[in-house]
Amino acid sequence: MENIKTYFKKKNIDFFYPIAFILSIVPLIVRMKVVDSEQAVVDLFGTAAKSDLFSQRKAFILMIFCIILIFISIIFFKKIFKKKDKILNSILIASIIFLFFTFLSTMFSSYKQTAIWGIHDRAEGFITITCYIILLVYSIYTFKKTSDYKYVTIPILILVFINSFLGLFQYIGQDLIKTNLGMSMVVPSQYQTPNAKMNLLYEAGKLYGTLYHYNYVGSFVAIVLPILFCLSLFEFEDIMYKICLGIGSLLSVWLLLGSTSRAGIIGLIVATIFGIIIFWKLLYKKWKPLLICIISLLVIATGLNFAAKGAIFERIPALISDTLSVFKDTNDFDYRDHTPIRDIQYNDKETQIVIQNETIKISYENSNYVFKNSKDQVINYAKNNNTLTTSDEAFKNYSFMFGKIDNKSTRTDGLVLMVDNQPTFKFLLKPDNSIHLINANTKKDIDLEYPATFGFKGKEKLGSMRGYIWSRSIPMLKENLILGGGPDTFALRFPQNDLIAKYYAYDTPNMIVDKPHNLFLQIALNEGVIALLAFLAIMVIYIVDSIKLYALKNDYNRSQVLGTAICLGVIGYLFAGIFNDSVVSVAPIFWIVLGVGIAINFINRTELNIKRK
Repeated sequence: MENIKTYFKKKNIDFFYPIAFILSIVPLIVRMKVVDSEQAVVDLFGTAAKSDLFSQRKAFILMIFCIILIFISIIFFKKIFKKKDKILNSILIASIIFLFFTFLSTMFSSYKQTAIWGIHDRAEGFITITCYIILLVYSIYTFKKTSDYKYVTIPILILVFINSFLGLFQYIGQDLIKTNLGMSMVVPSQYQTPNAKMNLLYEAGKLYGTLYHYNYVGSFVAIVLPILFCLSLFEFEDIMYKICLGIGSLLSVWLLLGSTSRAGIIGLIVATIFGIIIFWKLLYKKWKPLLICIISLLVIATGLNFAAKGAIFERIPALISDTLSVFKDTNDFDYRDHTPIRDIQYNDKETQIVIQNETIKISYENSNYVFKNSKDQVINYAKNNNTLTTSDEAFKNYSFMFGKIDNKSTRTDGLVLMVDNQPTFKFLLKPDNSIHLINANTKKDIDLEYPATFGFKGKEKLGSMRGYIWSRSIPMLKENLILGGGPDTFALRFPQNDLIAKYYAYDTPNMIVDKPHNLFLQIALNEGVIALLAFLAIMVIYIVDSIKLYALKNDYNRSQVLGTAICLGVIGYLFAGIFNDSVVSVAPIFWIVLGVGIAINFINRTELNIKRK
C-alpha cells in the first residue's frame, strides 16, 4: 500500500484521469444483455427475459469504474479530499440526503429487485444512482486545476465526433449498428443467428448515436453545446484546439437538428437566455463577431433543412403548436367523446362494449358468440376464416378475431376487438362462459382504470403525449411525499389499465407507459419528494453561486469562462429534463460536468476571497 502511495506521489498522477476515461467510454458502450426480471415486470410486459442494448452494459461498466474510484478515494483519502467551504458543504449535505432517501425508497419498495438494479432498457436502480453521486463527489474533489479543463472537453469532443459519425448513417437510414459488422460487435455470439436483423424502431430522418433514443441526444447536446461553443469563442492561444471546439459545436448543432429533439431545443434556448444575461456586458462590446456566428449557424441549419426536404425543422411547428395549445380553454373536454370505445362494462355473464352512440353486448350461448345492440337486437356477424364482420352500418367498423388463447385451450376462448381492422382490446372466455377483458401481454384479467388526474384536461396529446403521462403521474405524488416507490419502478406503479385514455392519447390502448418524460417527476415518484427537494437544492445552490461569480463582468479569464460554460450546460440539461428523464446513456455526463462545475466555482471563489483579503 505504501509503495503505491509513493509511486503516485513521485509521478504526480492526476486523480481526475479516471473521470476523463469514464466520460469518454461509458456513453459509447452498446452491447446486448438479456435481463431476467422479477415477477411484477413479467406481469406487466408478459415475458421474463428482455434484451437490452443501450443501458445494462453501460450501468455495469459504470459500476465497475465507480468501485475503482472508491478504492482510489480510500487509499488517497487525505490527498484527494481537501476542499472545504460553506457552499461545498451544503452541496455535499444535499447529496447525502438525496442518496439516503433513494436508499430508503429502495429498501421499502414493493419491487426490490427492480429498485436495486433497474428495469430493462433503463438500468437506473439504486446501484446506478449511487454511481452518479460517486461521480459527482469524486469530480468535485479531483478537479483541482482549471488548466486541466481539456480532460473534460476532449472526452466530450470524442463523444460528439463518434455520435455525429454514427448519427449521419442513422439519419439516412443506413444504421451501422444494424449491419453485420455492427451486430457482431453489439450482440454476443450466443444470440447471433444467420440472417438475423435488428429492429431498433427508429426510422430514417432521426439519429440516436449510442445514446439509446433521439430524445436523449437532445439532453446530451443541451449539456455539451454551451460548453463547446463558449470555449470556442474565448479560446485564442491554441488555434488548432479552437478549430476543434468550433467543429465540435457545429457537429453538436447537427446532432440536435438530426435528432429532432424538442426537449434539447428548449434546453438550449433557456441556456442561451442565461448565457446572454451572464455575458451581457461582454456581448454588448463584441456583438459583431457573435452576430456573424449566429447568422452562420442559421444559414447552415437552413441549408441542411433544405437538403433534407424539411426534415430538420419538421418538429418545430409541433413545438409552436404545443406551446399555443397550453393556453386553450379545454375544461369541458371529455376524451371519451373522441375514442371509438367509451367504456367496457359487465352485466352478469354479458360484456358490454360502449361505443359512440351505441353498445355492443357480447355473450356466449350454445357454443357461439352472440352480439346484440343496446336494444338487445342481434347484430349479424358473419364468419370469414377467424374473423367476424358485420354489414350493419352502426357497427361495420367493429370486427372481431377469434381463436385459442394458448395451446391448452379446448375451445375458441380468445376474442379480439378490431377497430378499423386494428386490434384493440382482447377478451377471454372463462369456464363459466363469462367474457372478461385481459392484458394483451400476460393474458390475465384486468379491469379498466379511471385514475385521478391533475391538469392537462383536453391536452393529453401535448408534447408527444406527455400531457397524458403528467396528468396521471402528478396525483401519484401524494403517495411519495417522504419515500418514492423505488428507483426505476415508475412503469410498475403507473395506472397501466387506464386504457380508454391511452386509446385517446396514443391511438391504441396496447401501450405501456414506462417513464414519466420528466426528470423531476421521475425523481419525486421513484426516490420521493424529499429526494427531489435535495436534488433541487444542489442545483439551486450551484446555479446561484455561478451567477454570483460570473454574471455581468466586463472581462473573463479562462477559468471564469469555463465555469460559466459548464453552468450553462447544467441549465440546458435541467430544462431539457422538463421533457426528458434521466437515462444512463447521458446522466453520467451530467453528473461529471456538474461536479467539475462545482469544483471550478470553488477554485474561482477561493481566488476571489484571496484577492479581497
